[in-house]
Amino acid sequence: MNVLTSFTPRDLDGSGGGVWEQRGGAATMSAPNSLARYYLHRLLQSRANLYCQKKCRLEFSPIKFRSSVEVERPSTKIYRFTGTISHPNGCRVPLNSENLLLRECTIKNTDFVEGIVVYAGHETKAMLNNGGPRYKCSKLEKKMNTDVIWCVLVLLFLCCAGAVGCKVWLDEYSQLPTKNTPFIPNTGKPAYEGLLIFWTYIIILQVMIPVSLYVTIEMTKLLQVYHIHQDVEMYDAVTNTRTECRALNITEELGQINYLFSDKTGTLTENKMVFRRCAVSGVDYDHPPGPECEPSTTLPPIVTPLTKVSPNRRMLQHLRDTNEGQHTQKVREFLLILAICNTVVVSQPHVDDMQLSGANNDQFRNQKASRSNGTLRSNDKLTESRSTTPSPPPSTTSPLRLRLPKLPFGSRDDSSSEPSTSAEVQLARFEAESPDELALAEAALAYGYELRGRSPDDVELGIRGELSRLKVLRVQEFDSNRKCMSIALRTLTGQVVLYVKGADSTVLGALAPMRSGSAEAAAYERTRSLLSEYSRAGLRTLVMAKRTMSPALWEEWLAGHTRASEIGEGREKRIRDSLARLESALTLVGATGVEDRLQEAVPRTVRALLDAGIVIWVLTGDKPETAINIAYSAALFSQSDRLLHLMCRDKEQAESTIKSYLENGVVEAGIGRALVVDGRTLTYILDRRSGLVAPFLSLAKRCSAVLCCRATPLQKAYIVKAVKEELGVTTLAIGDGANDVSMIQTADVGVGLSGQEGRQAVMASDFALSRFKFIERLLLVHGHWCYDRLARMILYFFLKNATFVFLVFWYQLYCGFSSSVLIDQMHLMAYNLAFTAFPPIVIGAYDRVAPSTLLTERPGLYSASRRGLAYRAHSYWLVLAESVYISVVIFFTCKCAYTDTDVDIWLFGLCNMTCCLVIMLVYVAIETRSWTVIQLLALTGSLGAFFVLTLLYQTVCISCFRLPSTYYVMHHAIADPIYWLAVILTTVASLAPRLAYHAVRNSVRPGALGRAVLARRRRARPYAAHYHTPSASAHVYRPTDEDGLHKPQTEVAAIT
Repeated sequence: MNVLTSFTPRDLDGSGGGVWEQRGGAATMSAPNSLARYYLHRLLQSRANLYCQKKCRLEFSPIKFRSSVEVERPSTKIYRFTGTISHPNGCRVPLNSENLLLRECTIKNTDFVEGIVVYAGHETKAMLNNGGPRYKCSKLEKKMNTDVIWCVLVLLFLCCAGAVGCKVWLDEYSQLPTKNTPFIPNTGKPAYEGLLIFWTYIIILQVMIPVSLYVTIEMTKLLQVYHIHQDVEMYDAVTNTRTECRALNITEELGQINYLFSDKTGTLTENKMVFRRCAVSGVDYDHPPGPECEPSTTLPPIVTPLTKVSPNRRMLQHLRDTNEGQHTQKVREFLLILAICNTVVVSQPHVDDMQLSGANNDQFRNQKASRSNGTLRSNDKLTESRSTTPSPPPSTTSPLRLRLPKLPFGSRDDSSSEPSTSAEVQLARFEAESPDELALAEAALAYGYELRGRSPDDVELGIRGELSRLKVLRVQEFDSNRKCMSIALRTLTGQVVLYVKGADSTVLGALAPMRSGSAEAAAYERTRSLLSEYSRAGLRTLVMAKRTMSPALWEEWLAGHTRASEIGEGREKRIRDSLARLESALTLVGATGVEDRLQEAVPRTVRALLDAGIVIWVLTGDKPETAINIAYSAALFSQSDRLLHLMCRDKEQAESTIKSYLENGVVEAGIGRALVVDGRTLTYILDRRSGLVAPFLSLAKRCSAVLCCRATPLQKAYIVKAVKEELGVTTLAIGDGANDVSMIQTADVGVGLSGQEGRQAVMASDFALSRFKFIERLLLVHGHWCYDRLARMILYFFLKNATFVFLVFWYQLYCGFSSSVLIDQMHLMAYNLAFTAFPPIVIGAYDRVAPSTLLTERPGLYSASRRGLAYRAHSYWLVLAESVYISVVIFFTCKCAYTDTDVDIWLFGLCNMTCCLVIMLVYVAIETRSWTVIQLLALTGSLGAFFVLTLLYQTVCISCFRLPSTYYVMHHAIADPIYWLAVILTTVASLAPRLAYHAVRNSVRPGALGRAVLARRRRARPYAAHYHTPSASAHVYRPTDEDGLHKPQTEVAAIT
């Protein structure tokens, strides 16, 4: 159940009574007195954002609400909101995105919401951002549209030629009187007759414009999407997820990808973080797999993490040191930061006490309080309530076991309730906005720092067997600009301590000045060295720091930040500056290194894509050292590649470095090249005023792979846009998180992975996969198939329509350009509708240019579809020329066959129609690459339908639908040998050039794809026989499988 579906969809503000706080959303308000109350009776599955219930400071009453609300106008900025609530006493409360609950968001662990309704209907941010379905047009479809325009021009040419021919024909009889000239109407106005004939030709030759082609393409793409979705080779049994095709009109674009842009975390890697190393005051602590730490007996942990972290013995000794040394204090502060400086919440089975009948509220509070101390009594009765609704675990959660006493309700008799084994153990979870935070919280738990509960005002923490409650003053959440987050706590002495966690580029630059030669400076240098070591090992790094402030200084900053948050010009800049002042003058505490393993088969997939000629760009926000290490592990870089680094401090340096690479030695033969560029340099390059985009792309074109580090989401989208527009290539972007949405939507083809960061990327994508390895089969197999099938289907459609039109046109030479048609009107309508409707669909949906195993074994074959060899700019004119030849052969062969006979126009037209249909069906048979029952049924069914329907129609209908009678025409035709001889002769003569072309091409100069297929077909299948004499039996073993691929030599040797 969606939060806002039970009420009129609208954005909701929960700041009116201080009831709700949302992280990661934004909306705007318009009416100060509109109230909505939602009673939620279930736990709802959330997205990556978490919602935390806030206690009411005041009792909120809608009737007594007299405050006014000032907000900005409706906008599309989802994550930005500015507003102010002005109370009657003059107090002004600033509003931001943390105070908003958006339309279509889902909440959990919540009984009810009270708030102010904001923009309703089309003014909500969700509606303002809904631009409707985005239509993407593939390159093949654009070429087809161009050729359809040429069809229109050819049609106009034929109509003009017919109109001119009619006028010239009538001019020969203009001197004769009309009454003495039979079959020549209105000879005195040949120009007028020619004009009328022009519009008549538009009607009878309209088949030249392939209107039904668009319908056939949509049906074909629907079948292609169905087969992609049903491919068991792209099914992930772990997540029970199949490939999802969200765009139905760009399947063929998968076969023409030139550049692939990929995120790293969650796309190439698992995005399942494991805590591996950390540094405290410059001391390194390794955390390899090993035994877990014994839990505290005085305060048993209520959670059991999914990731087992083995504590470092040396760090445990330093933690338990009783001399309270400085390093011991640093270790404790470091673990405290891991446990609380995050947005992790402990989600417990939720009980909705708003709708419980007969519940004892005091007893409920006491029961809840007894649960919070972590001591569980064995004599607690376990009862069951229908209102207890455990939430389904989201993807970024860690299953944690929590034994909870069930609540005694008055409607139940405690003595009659027997606890069940399955009901005693209920599920509690760590829920985090990112896997990094989850890994750090579980690492702190391994050392006895257990996060047990969290609210906006305090944090409940179990520290080595003791329960502590810390007062939270403010949480500054992570954003991509600051690249850090912080939490402010008030100590027992009244001082304010600010703990900061973030990227090393941000936190290390915000440290307070250190005296040279001091212990702090030495620890700083050792930490920097360890961070580089962590990055080279492929670990994701974060730096922890703190700042101690006096209460007066804190209040001064808070007042200034409140003023900066008010509505006005430059509000965002004022907020950034205010947070920068707060998160400065820091003291270094430590750093962490978290491992993010590669997904299964990533190196093989990357190497296959590179062998297919696809240029891969990896765009990540990680440090260069970490990203380079992952690039080597993923086979994006090889050890023989020459790395070109673009990490510049200013625009001039970036320009000189690019020019030097272009001029000096980058084009050395036999040496691979890979480019590494950081986010700061990208800022200079992507600035249109710098003029560096073209030189940068020229350098990137000479590299097999490009790695962009420290890239922001917006930079990712700009890079994709620049490559697509400047180089004119087909691009594909793949990612798994919300920060990849812009990149996915900018690319020609967007692929989303349903990973650990929610489904934002999937919802914005054209295709959704569960694992990165499936991109290989999606492109190299299905992409190749879809492009080749659709290209040949379109060309075949042009051929059959043009041939049919030219048959009608050649007859005009012998009927005085009178627009008479030699073919039955029913055949004119049924030619595209029935007789030739199914073969194109079969070509587009079921024909295979090569087996799937061959396409995956030899990725280089993808270049045939990537370069668009099946449908080129001149392909239409070759098809048009072939249609002219076929139509000439059909018409004049039939004319010669029936010369000096008494056949009428309908039998002559039937012979032409039969020849045309048979040739078009045999043409499909020649072009079919893989025969199945479907192809056979389509061809034989089309030909059989023609004869059966024609015989039935011409037998029953003497004069139907006010059409000219063709009664018994086919009956006479099939009894005449000339009819069959004409069909055979025209079929052989029409298709002989195509058969000769295929024979010469396959013999003299076959393409790479043709050579691979022929080699596969000609591959010998020897048999190895082993005879067992005692039983006189023979075992025959085939050393190749059913596809003709050689089995492993070890398997052959073991059997033979």
